[in-house]
Amino acid sequence: MNIMRLSVEQKEAVEYIGSPSLVVAGAGSGKTRTLTAKISHLMSRGYDPERILAITFTNKAADEMKSRLVRMTKIPLERFPWVRTFHSACFKILKKHCFLLGYKIPLQIYAGYQQQKIIKDIIVEKLNFDKKYIQPVLAQISSAKNSGDPLEYLDRRLHSFRIKLLDVFNLYEKELKSNNAVDFDNILLLTRNLLRDHKDVRKRYQKLFQFILVDEYQDTNNLQEDLTGLLLRNGNLFCVGDDWQAIYSFRGSNMDHFLSFPEKYKEARVFRLEQNYRSADEIVRTANDLIGYNDYKMEKKCFSDKHGGLVEIYDFFDEKKEADWVAGKIRSLCEMGLAYSKIAVLYRTKFCSLSFEQAFRSLGIPYRMLGGKGFFERKEVMDINCYLTAAVFQKDDASFERIVNIPKRGIGPAAVNKIVQIKTGDMSFQDAARKALGEKLLASGTCNSLNQVIGLLDRIKGMKPDDAIKEVLTAVNYMDYIKEYSMAGSMDYTSREENIEQLVYSASQKESIVHYLEEAALIKEDKEDEDENKRKGVNLSTIHAAKGLEYKAVFVVGCEERLLPHWKSFDSDMGINEERRLMYVAMTRAEHFLFLTYVNYRKGQYNKKSRFLDEINDSKNREP
Repeated sequence: MNIMRLSVEQKEAVEYIGSPSLVVAGAGSGKTRTLTAKISHLMSRGYDPERILAITFTNKAADEMKSRLVRMTKIPLERFPWVRTFHSACFKILKKHCFLLGYKIPLQIYAGYQQQKIIKDIIVEKLNFDKKYIQPVLAQISSAKNSGDPLEYLDRRLHSFRIKLLDVFNLYEKELKSNNAVDFDNILLLTRNLLRDHKDVRKRYQKLFQFILVDEYQDTNNLQEDLTGLLLRNGNLFCVGDDWQAIYSFRGSNMDHFLSFPEKYKEARVFRLEQNYRSADEIVRTANDLIGYNDYKMEKKCFSDKHGGLVEIYDFFDEKKEADWVAGKIRSLCEMGLAYSKIAVLYRTKFCSLSFEQAFRSLGIPYRMLGGKGFFERKEVMDINCYLTAAVFQKDDASFERIVNIPKRGIGPAAVNKIVQIKTGDMSFQDAARKALGEKLLASGTCNSLNQVIGLLDRIKGMKPDDAIKEVLTAVNYMDYIKEYSMAGSMDYTSREENIEQLVYSASQKESIVHYLEEAALIKEDKEDEDENKRKGVNLSTIHAAKGLEYKAVFVVGCEERLLPHWKSFDSDMGINEERRLMYVAMTRAEHFLFLTYVNYRKGQYNKKSRFLDEINDSKNREP
């Protein structure tokens, strides 16, 4: 990248080398440009791109950074092997050294459905608790791991439903280990333990990484902070983020790492990127007014050279009136030449979307929902991937149980129970099925069907992943099954068919089923809908899902007490501060038009307008 294309502030941050650096990057201030320019500059100073660790929080951000670097430097993508998410980088390390922790290759990554099966077996089958506790227990285990000290975390928590979480955790971890598997959080925890407890491994990676860069630093949790410290050498650290946009404490992120950076690294330099290149100054100043009510923050003075922005506040009787007005206003904006896809309606919680979906359908306004199921969470994708998983990971009960009767082949609950009863010791469900076949312990019809499934798994085990998928589709007549499942001729079937085509293509980029499944497991964030027609619609989204995105016009709706700020935040100033940061994130998604709305009655209950609206200059109020 031509360093002259950077602002003075960006250029200073990019060119400085000599001590840990923190870049406090305001909304729309070009932090991705600064990060990629930093890597390019390091290369011009003799640093090896293959020895630069650049950490992002999403696969999408990592892909964007890599594509920019390729365009900038004209160097092939393969020369940037360590531009990755935390989880992807850690799994790369963990795979290489997992034998030190008692694991072997291939190491399996468990997805949510596999975790849920283990927890269900523990708390429902073994401990005789209701299945409604499965998700809360999994959430607590995840929080415990991300705290960096799971045993201490869980020892302090005895849930009101009287499950001893520490006992469940130990049983859960034992099952994972016996299956040679890790869950998503274990990728970080075990890598931290590996680097902490094995000096030779730690020194190896400290020597490998000449420089470490961390994006979205305000969102790091304790475990990620530990990992950064263990990998760092010579103070070659460059962190970028914005504490004003720290909105993930519910996931375990700890903003103190960001705020205490100058104290932790005594020689640290702090750079501020305060010019917003996205939003008009009227929007930037309004957002500044709001965030000014938070005391616990890094100071900066954000501004924009763009002018002519519009900020308006409206109130309505109920959610129907609010949605009808928003729909009408969107139609007016589009008549002025604004594309639907450049407009977003943002809300604090998902239930708020319903009235807007109804109003948009009534006026024929196209829309799409952001933050839906990720690509690898869709039924048809999970079905096919479970065939591949069961083929290469014979101990994975959840995957085998899912596909043993999909499509239906006469292996119903009664047959499944018979197979389960055959299990002894640490025998897996698939092991038991193979034993049942070998010893002819099931009815002949069931044996024939089961034999077809086992034969298919054995057949695809050594295939390339795309060939394996094609073999599954043919062998079980999956397209006929999914057509019937979707109702033939519907758009739902077309969408599923396109997903399967995309799945085959993605799989064709990998040499082995194991490598393909690893990549699928590491893609955690939601995927945007690929349907071209939906991409042309108005964007309906929670504020959390909209972070990092930008639109010409933004409607922040439901600006009411108990909703934004959410009632769960009322217990502490810190909770209110995070909700205020959430409101700030929503407002700074807007480039030119920002509309803030609230209602007097939502779901039939009276609501006060949000305190955040009172904190914004009163002159911005308008009558609808």
